[in-house]
Amino acid sequence: MTPDERAMIDFVLRWSPFDDGDEYILPQFGLTPAAFYYRVRTLLTAPTDEIDLATCSLLREICRTKLSRPTPHPRPKTSSATNRIVDAGSTLE
Repeated sequence: MTPDERAMIDFVLRWSPFDDGDEYILPQFGLTPAAFYYRVRTLLTAPTDEIDLATCSLLREICRTKLSRPTPHPRPKTSSATNRIVDAGSTLE
């Protein structure tokens, strides 16, 4: 396991008691939360002596739970002056 892969595993384990921390994934790892948990889940398919069976099961369950949640959609841009939705190609007068 590479140091970066180990850091991903450690991140999941550190935040697992809180069921949170996703907002730190992009700045720390350069991945969206979905890509991050998919990659962690993929890491767990390769046999390794670095992670015991109970921890591996916990990590798989966390990844399954995180990946089953709907992805939040970004809000449309609004004009602060009129609070109207602004089309990407339109201009406000």
